[in-house]
Amino acid sequence: MKPPSKLTLALLLANENNNYQAIKDASAQLISLFNAAPDALIIIDQTGVIELINTTTQTMFLYNEHDLIGENISMLMPDSIKNAHDGYLSAYLQTGKTNIIGKGRKLSAIKSNGEEFCIFLSVGEVTNSSHTQFVGIISDISEQEKQQTILMETKEKLAQATRLTAMGELAAGIAHEINQPLAAILSYAQASKRLINSPGTLDINAITEPLEKICEQALRTHEVIDRLRTLVKRHTAQREKVDLYPLIHEAVRLTKTDPRMRGHEIELDLEEGKSIELFVDPIQIQQVLLNLIRNAVDAMEQEKGMPVKIGCRRLSGKEIEVSVTDSGKGITADASSSIFAPFFTTKKTGMGMGLSVCQTIIHGHGGRIYYRSKEPQETIFSFSLPLFTENQSGRE
Repeated sequence: MKPPSKLTLALLLANENNNYQAIKDASAQLISLFNAAPDALIIIDQTGVIELINTTTQTMFLYNEHDLIGENISMLMPDSIKNAHDGYLSAYLQTGKTNIIGKGRKLSAIKSNGEEFCIFLSVGEVTNSSHTQFVGIISDISEQEKQQTILMETKEKLAQATRLTAMGELAAGIAHEINQPLAAILSYAQASKRLINSPGTLDINAITEPLEKICEQALRTHEVIDRLRTLVKRHTAQREKVDLYPLIHEAVRLTKTDPRMRGHEIELDLEEGKSIELFVDPIQIQQVLLNLIRNAVDAMEQEKGMPVKIGCRRLSGKEIEVSVTDSGKGITADASSSIFAPFFTTKKTGMGMGLSVCQTIIHGHGGRIYYRSKEPQETIFSFSLPLFTENQSGRE
């Protein structure tokens, strides 16, 4: 076989040099992209040992490269999830079932100084590698979580402000409802005093009845105050399994303290004797009901004697709808597009936050709030909520 010429050798050598340079350039470009990524990128082997990290990883976790390479990824996790992460990798390699591979989830991570922070972790398998490898993409979402917490606190404060406003508007009716049992207590106490001071032998049976009446009226006063205190107190939103119908009845009792209700009855269309279980914050849902009932009464200011109708119906096996109907003037076309907007109101007084807060509460519970008009002057505000399911127990 004739040996290759010098020219052929030179061409082969030049081509090899070009390929080497191309590989070198590609490698440099990939490393630059790797290090320029705004998220932390970590490559580990099948046992969780760190093989490669980018510069963002060092900045995010406050470690140098030599501190992490060769160490187990669990050093970046708090104790509560270390074992679980290794178990996920083992289960994936043995069964092929993915708990974290190819998926994203929120987790806690820990920096070199011991500070825990919230991350979003996505894990994928490196294909066509010489050995099993996984790449983790980590986003620091601690600031977003902080802002979300602030937003929730702001919403709760706004909801409390609207409840306080509502109680202020109901003040006259509240005073009347409390004064009635107080006046009765005074009357029975005076009667008891007269019996005690009357000449002759004290009749225990005669004094027992007014004392029992005093106890009854004191309990009545306590119930009124406790009901109001529960509604207006500042509290952290807390969901629990509750029956919808008692919430409706309680909202109706609260609304009846409003002097404006004296010209209107409330008609309930409920399946009494049945239970409608929801997983909600009862104070917030009661606030929505109270606001919709009072809005209905305001809409019928000129329609004395017309009732407010409250009804429930199942939309499906998973959802319930509550409706509050009035026979007022209806909602104009101009107002319809802004009815749930903050600070929008058709009343002469008010903040214009009632329906906006109601919408925030209902949406936060995974429901919807909406309205529709029927001829000639009927307006129906409704909200829907998902029914309670067993997997909601103990979950916020």
